[in-house]
Amino acid sequence: MYTIQQASLLVEIPASSIRYYEKIDLITSIKRNTQNHRIFDDQDIELLKLIKCFRNLGMSIEDIRENISTLNLEQEEINTQAILVQHKKKLEEQIEVLNSYIHEIDGKIVT
Repeated sequence: MYTIQQASLLVEIPASSIRYYEKIDLITSIKRNTQNHRIFDDQDIELLKLIKCFRNLGMSIEDIRENISTLNLEQEEINTQAILVQHKKKLEEQIEVLNSYIHEIDGKIVT
């Protein structure tokens, strides 16, 4: 079991982010000890690592919420790959839209 400070160091995210994720119900399985302090087990740490990974890849909180709500941590690797493929497709679509904007702007710029 880990304290919030230990979890923060292990996952390399601020404790304030962990508290925020709990506040918005992104993580709901956080247990409390008799002093009402948060305690984290290995599964909680893995979930926090996954959230950090998704955030680093530009995934919105809502997309993360949707993806982890169906995620079975025992099959994390398989599910994570499918989620990442889907997210990559969304990013590629966004790149296409942005490239079309750039092309349109280039056509309007007088050189």
